[in-house]
Amino acid sequence: MNPAPLSARLALLLAFLLPAAATPLRAAANPTFATGVVAGAISTSEIWEASGLLASRQNPGVLWTHNDSGYRGSIFALTTNGSYLARHQTPNVFSGNFEDIAFGPGPLPHFNYIYFGDIGDNFLTRSSIRVFRFPEPAAYPYQSNAPPVLTLPGAEEITLYYPDGPFNCEGMMVDPITGDLFLTTKETNNTHLYVATRAQLDSGAATLTFIRDTDFKKVSAADISADGSLIVLRRGEKGGLWVRATNETVGAALARAAITIPINTNELNGEAIALNPNGSGYYTLSEGYSQPLYYFQRTDTTPATPRVFVAPGQTWQVEDTDAPLGPAWRTNAGSAWRSGAAPLGYGSGERTSTAYGSPNAKFITTYFRDVFVHTSGAVPHLTLRLCFNDGVAVYLNGTEILRWNLAPGATHATYATAANENFARTWHSFPVNAALLRAGTNVLAVEVHRATPDGPSLNFDAQLVEARSDAPARFSSIRRSGTNGIVNLTGPNGRLVRVESSTNLSGWNYFRDLLLTNGASAFTNALSGPQRYYRLAP
Repeated sequence: MNPAPLSARLALLLAFLLPAAATPLRAAANPTFATGVVAGAISTSEIWEASGLLASRQNPGVLWTHNDSGYRGSIFALTTNGSYLARHQTPNVFSGNFEDIAFGPGPLPHFNYIYFGDIGDNFLTRSSIRVFRFPEPAAYPYQSNAPPVLTLPGAEEITLYYPDGPFNCEGMMVDPITGDLFLTTKETNNTHLYVATRAQLDSGAATLTFIRDTDFKKVSAADISADGSLIVLRRGEKGGLWVRATNETVGAALARAAITIPINTNELNGEAIALNPNGSGYYTLSEGYSQPLYYFQRTDTTPATPRVFVAPGQTWQVEDTDAPLGPAWRTNAGSAWRSGAAPLGYGSGERTSTAYGSPNAKFITTYFRDVFVHTSGAVPHLTLRLCFNDGVAVYLNGTEILRWNLAPGATHATYATAANENFARTWHSFPVNAALLRAGTNVLAVEVHRATPDGPSLNFDAQLVEARSDAPARFSSIRRSGTNGIVNLTGPNGRLVRVESSTNLSGWNYFRDLLLTNGASAFTNALSGPQRYYRLAP
């Protein structure tokens, strides 16, 4: 399997059939949780009004939080014991009432997006609210030694309007199945539930749709599990949980009465709750300085922990002598290469510095390799995550699994086709054929190519984990029936895709937009000539 950049997605009367990327729901009985224990305390005075909390699904052991109004537009990375790692700021945000934070899919399938909600309105004066969306950056425990202040690349602003508002809102979540965003208003007697669909979010502005009222009142935080099966709401002293059935909507699940879950009674100003990525528990946090971070362990079952074959920040072998290598390096499990902890590179405070030549003629290609052991057991879903700039080719046991910003057949002296400097420290995720894993020793090999001879920095890290990732939209079948062409597509549920067509491959024209419902869509087109070509617009 070799995912290609979105700009190169092209189907010429042939296509590859990929499964829809929607994450299935697990069947679950009513979960139970132990009383909260103190996992740690917030170690920085920069956080005093924590109003949202998120357990990272890509950075192990990392939580994201933010203030209600202080450091507007900034999110903070913490360890799960409260140690401060970094502050990431959204550019040009100078005001706002930021009340919650959520994970979800977004416009590019290789990114996992953070949604950051400027949704509060205590005095009911706002004509609109807004949500910022950006790819999740990498965060590491070692950053606690000198927490950096970094700028979030790729941030989008989405404007939302109530059809019957305004309302004060403090709860927000994004359905991992559909990509729809849900808001829960903070009412005295109940909660209004509103939705903006994934397609609306991609347009940059939307009028929210009212779904229903729920009996759980004064909601100050919301979250939904990574597989979509658990929904949690909280207010200061009370928490509620809903188990969502397979094929059930969020609105239908919230129509039922909540299952009460424990919240510490001393968290009267608690406005943050975050489910652990594998559903094994949840964290809570309150406003105030040096607040304790509580963890509530699930007790009715022990959810499986996804296997990690290559972890972020681990030690890699590196070849940075500007020497061209033959194909054997991709499968060689033993090496005299030097090694160092990721992220590796130069120019931006990487943990391990690599050689680069001279400032205006830096080495084009640097090679990285990791050898790991897979003991046993089937792996249903495998994901590669990368931080890199600018172009890469990745091999698992000698088979190419990814080529990005790099021409086929590229040599040691081939520059990347585009720069990736802005997103070099952002996790990119790609599905991998798990059948390429071997029982025993495995080799993950990565060649990183620069786009220019004088690029200021290089950054590299990678993960290989048991997880799903949002595969890009693809043509699943294209066939001719008489004078009609019949085209089927698959991809992320709720994704709006644009199809272009051509009769000669030299000129492409807009054809139509299609919404992928339940991960699929199709169209029939009357053909006026012997052939017609279709592609997905970048």
